[in-house]
Amino acid sequence: MNAVRHTVFGLLLTSSTAWAGAPLAQTEAAAWLQKIAEASRHISYEGVFVFQQGGASQSQTLMVTGRPSGAHMESRLLTLDGNPREVRCSQQVSFTLMVNGSQQQIEKRLNRRHFPDLLPENAAELANWYSISLGTPSRAAGRDCTTLEITPKDVYRWGYVLCVDKNNAFPLRAVMINDEGQVLMQYSFADLKLGTQPKMDGHPMPAMPEAAKPATGSPIEVTELPPGFNRIAAMRRQLPNRKGEVEHWVFSDGLTHVSLFLEPVQKPVLPIKGQSKQGMINLIKRQVGDWQATVLGEAPWATVESIAMHLEAKPATP
Repeated sequence: MNAVRHTVFGLLLTSSTAWAGAPLAQTEAAAWLQKIAEASRHISYEGVFVFQQGGASQSQTLMVTGRPSGAHMESRLLTLDGNPREVRCSQQVSFTLMVNGSQQQIEKRLNRRHFPDLLPENAAELANWYSISLGTPSRAAGRDCTTLEITPKDVYRWGYVLCVDKNNAFPLRAVMINDEGQVLMQYSFADLKLGTQPKMDGHPMPAMPEAAKPATGSPIEVTELPPGFNRIAAMRRQLPNRKGEVEHWVFSDGLTHVSLFLEPVQKPVLPIKGQSKQGMINLIKRQVGDWQATVLGEAPWATVESIAMHLEAKPATP
C-alpha cells in the first residue's frame, strides 16, 4: 500500500502542473461542471482513494461506496488506516461515527458531500466565478481521464485540478491549489468500480443526536458577502467544551465553504488572526457588539476577512 501511495502522490503533483489550453467559453465550462456534478450523483461506485493535505508525508486511505436512491445518492466513507471513522450520507441524514474500542461517538454533519461528490447540484453556476481549461490527458485508477483546471476569477476562492473519467466525467482525482500554486489538499482513487450495486454494510445505525435548531432573530448581520457567496445554513447547536449553544452559519459559493460561529461575550475579546500549519484554514476572531464572532474555513484569506469585517450588530429593539 505504501508503494501505491507514493505512486499516487507522484501522479497528483505531476497533474497539478499539467499544461492547460485557453479557458473554455462560459457556456462550455458550465456544461463540463454540470456533467461532472451529475456523474458523481447518478453513477453507483465503490473504491478506495488516498487523501493527503498539503505536502505532508502523512496520508489516509479510505474506502467509499455510493449508490443512487431516487434523485439522491446514499454514500458510505470508511477509513482504512489511522483512527476508525465512518461517514454516512443520505437525503435524510448525514453523520460521522468515530469508534474507539467499544465506545462510539456520533456527530451530525452539516455537509452531505464528500469526495468524489465535490461539486454542487447547480454546478453550472460556478462558471460565473471560475474559468475552466482542458489539460493534458492522464490516467487514474487504471482509467483514462480528462484533466480540467478550475481557476478562480478573483481572490475569494482557490483553484482545483480535476481528472475525470474520459467516458462519463466521473471524478477520479482532485487537487486543491492556492493562489501561489501550492497543493493544499488532494484525493485520488487507487481502485474503483463503476456501475456496480455496492452494499452499504457497516456499523448499525446508532441513535442520532438531536437536530440543530434553526437560528432566528440573530443580533448580528452580514452587510456584504464576497461575490457568488450565499448563506446556506444558520442554526443553533451545542459544541464540545461550550456551556451553552452557539450560532453556526455557513457561507458558500458551491465549492468553497466558510463558517461563522457566534456566542455571547464573556469578557472583552482579543482579536485573533491565524492560519493552520498547512495553510488551508484561515481564521479571524473579533468582537461584534456583545457577541464573539469566529470566522474560519478552507478558503483564501480575502474571503474569511471580508466576511468577518462585514459583520455588524443590529440596533437594539426598543
